[in-house]
Amino acid sequence: MTEKIHHQGRLVFFLLSSLILLSILFYQPYENLLKPLELYGHFFLIGIFAATVANSTGAGGGIVFIPAFIALGLTPLQSLATSFAIQCFGMSSGALAWLSYRRIELVNHAPQWHDFGQILLLSAIPSVVGILITQQLMPDAPVDVELLFSIFSLVVGIFILIRTLKLDHESPGRTAALSVIEKVTIVFACLVGGVLTTWISIAVGEILAILLILLRFRVNLAIACAVIVTAMSVLAAIPYHIFVTEAIYLNVLLLAAAGALIGGALARRLAIWLGAHRLKIFMACWIILSAFAYFI
Repeated sequence: MTEKIHHQGRLVFFLLSSLILLSILFYQPYENLLKPLELYGHFFLIGIFAATVANSTGAGGGIVFIPAFIALGLTPLQSLATSFAIQCFGMSSGALAWLSYRRIELVNHAPQWHDFGQILLLSAIPSVVGILITQQLMPDAPVDVELLFSIFSLVVGIFILIRTLKLDHESPGRTAALSVIEKVTIVFACLVGGVLTTWISIAVGEILAILLILLRFRVNLAIACAVIVTAMSVLAAIPYHIFVTEAIYLNVLLLAAAGALIGGALARRLAIWLGAHRLKIFMACWIILSAFAYFI
């Protein structure tokens, strides 16, 4: 029964997403219906790639989208708003896929997933609060956030890579309950992650995934939590860009979001195929490459 509900939920999500994208398409003047495909068709493939990587590592797809949008000539605000909009489709698709996979994990690894709901609660609420407050009080970053976040990502990515390469095998993940200090750490980290996400469209998922792995949680749980919290965060952030900034570039959104829907659904399969050990290596390498992208 639960499996049927999950399948029906994903079907409803994809139908609603398709309806939204079709409404954007037909919002165009009749003579310009094919213009988005001609000019921005490559963003469909970029959407697939970005969402696949983002949903298999827990890091947001904005690290791919924003540089591509700026190269296209979009303003920083348009790039940010459009990145949020695309991730609403891609990260939500990935979140539903990971929620579905959790049922499979519970068969053999139920103790390792014991804190799943609690982690989501401790991370999603502060992230959303951080985003909503920052959008109202400080929508523009006061410092070079990209540089600071890149340095942080680089250091932690290298640490995870070295630590993973030194291990011959991955443990199934911790079963011990979260301590009070660990709970406070997750709340604080995700509050900061929400603030950073407001300015660069990524951060909270990467921070949460890194933190959970350092706390020795099962890697699949860490990435599932990161993807789900990122999806909740971008959904909370998008009304501001729809009604206040009105900066979403619809032609790019149309094609990139369609690709992101596919990538989000495929990502979980990629993560499982890689396995825990290779997935950590892949994740660490992606974090390091993402950090270097901001130095170029």
